[in-house]
Amino acid sequence: MKKLLLLIGLILSLNGAFAQFELNPKVAKNQATSNKFLIEAKSVFTNSGSDSVFEWEVIEVNIPSGWNFSLCDPFNCLDNVTVGRRSGFTLGKNKSGEMRGDFTANSIPGNGTVRVIITAKNSDFSDTVTFIVSAWPVSVKETVKNNEFSMFPNPAKERLSIRYSVKEPIAISIYNILGVRVKTIIHSGNESEINLGDLQNGIYFIRFKDGNTTVSKSFTKNE
Repeated sequence: MKKLLLLIGLILSLNGAFAQFELNPKVAKNQATSNKFLIEAKSVFTNSGSDSVFEWEVIEVNIPSGWNFSLCDPFNCLDNVTVGRRSGFTLGKNKSGEMRGDFTANSIPGNGTVRVIITAKNSDFSDTVTFIVSAWPVSVKETVKNNEFSMFPNPAKERLSIRYSVKEPIAISIYNILGVRVKTIIHSGNESEINLGDLQNGIYFIRFKDGNTTVSKSFTKNE
């Protein structure tokens, strides 16, 4: 009986240690053109335990040269954040607030990743939130939205189907996140299929011109 009570007590203590707060999502993502003023990646922090004092530390900053990064917790925002930057906040039980990464690309295309570890001060329970953003060149941004164009599935694996009705064949190109053209197909009729097997995982952009119309849409390639 004593062993059973000790086991129950241990389980309860472990549950308490591993339920101090929640991050949703733990990996926050966003994408936009590189000339956008801010590209925000957001996660909701919820205090689900008994602790109310939390500390955070930036443990990774991987952004292109020329980018800036700012970090906001539920109560404060700090500019020009780099690895090792620390701060904290107080949040009551069952209360929620926003952890937000603000990336400024300054018209420089590329990808940015920042990881932040958050610790409940009294229990030493910790978890990590990761902010990931992609900024693509303005030259391949979506200039005109055409409701007649569609593609599926998205995300795609090995193949991507596109639907767009044309009278004469047109060239449809795929660009990577840096604006480099990686593939071109000739599309005719109503539907074409693109083989993605030779492309790495990531975000890509389909772009083509049909007369005076320019269409550009993004899709994700995942295994």
